[in-house]
Amino acid sequence: MDPAASELDYAKAKRLFVIAAVGIAGGLAISGSVDRTTGGVLLLAGWIAGIAALHRLGRTGSERRPG
Repeated sequence: MDPAASELDYAKAKRLFVIAAVGIAGGLAISGSVDRTTGGVLLLAGWIAGIAALHRLGRTGSERRPG
């Protein structure tokens, strides 16, 4: 596999993981303060994005090459 493509895939997976974390935190905040249903939907979407991000991170490989 091309190292540049691997780094790009890794960066995309990291970005998706951050989006998932923000979605989970936002869902918890909204369900605790505004609307339980809306917060639950955001929380569920965050969990799904988190699972997808972990899958992508696992597929990119655990060894990072310097450079």
